[in-house]
Amino acid sequence: MISIGKYFRIIFIALILLLFCFHQTALLQITSIEYICSGTDYETPVYIIKTDYKEPMIMIVAGTHGNEKAGIKAAEYLKDNLYIERGTLVIIPKANILACEENVRCFPPEINLNRVYPGNTQGNSVEKLAYEIFNLMKRYDIDLLVDLHESIEFYRKNPKNYGQTIVIDSDDDYLFELSSFLVEEMNKGIIKDGNKYQVLVDPIKGSTAYCAYYQLGIPALTFETCRKLPLSFRIEEQIRFVKIILSKWNMLTVQR
Repeated sequence: MISIGKYFRIIFIALILLLFCFHQTALLQITSIEYICSGTDYETPVYIIKTDYKEPMIMIVAGTHGNEKAGIKAAEYLKDNLYIERGTLVIIPKANILACEENVRCFPPEINLNRVYPGNTQGNSVEKLAYEIFNLMKRYDIDLLVDLHESIEFYRKNPKNYGQTIVIDSDDDYLFELSSFLVEEMNKGIIKDGNKYQVLVDPIKGSTAYCAYYQLGIPALTFETCRKLPLSFRIEEQIRFVKIILSKWNMLTVQR
């Protein structure tokens, strides 16, 4: 016969194992795929990474401009290799998939996706694409939008270009404090002043971030690396930027 003491020890061990298994199960993430502009030439995959804890909801957009490769490569890496323990990530690696496939800034060349938000269901193909991305933001009730971009020149050398900046569309306290924190974190380890990041307040009407902030009240950041730096470095920087954000939002509580 099993003694009462041994019986309780068995129960105790079973409970510990049960709690451990429950904890591991709770941390599992599930990735699903949905498509925007389904059935058209602009059909684009959207990757939704979910955990048992729905919030926070963060959306990452890349490939708005098809020749800005670092953001595209970073988003593709993140959707395949990122492990989150809480919250939800919505990732669009190739927002304008035809521009990405043609390796051009815009497709068609005369229509800039980043100037036609919130889009139009009755408009041209790019306006319809913008509307579907805009609608995705609304449907998932996004807490933060991160738009990954690149520029041909350093902002410090030519203010017409935004290389090595975090662009915000308003200098409200929250956005300015968040972007300032991110600049400080990103600049750690960068020795050359010309390669350092800075905050740029520059509202760009019709852009993804502008529309998210002013029409949906979603805090939004546009991250710009400079294409004069090596591609491998730029990809790493784009990945690092996203990971810093996720860590700040306590979505990466344990690195694996």
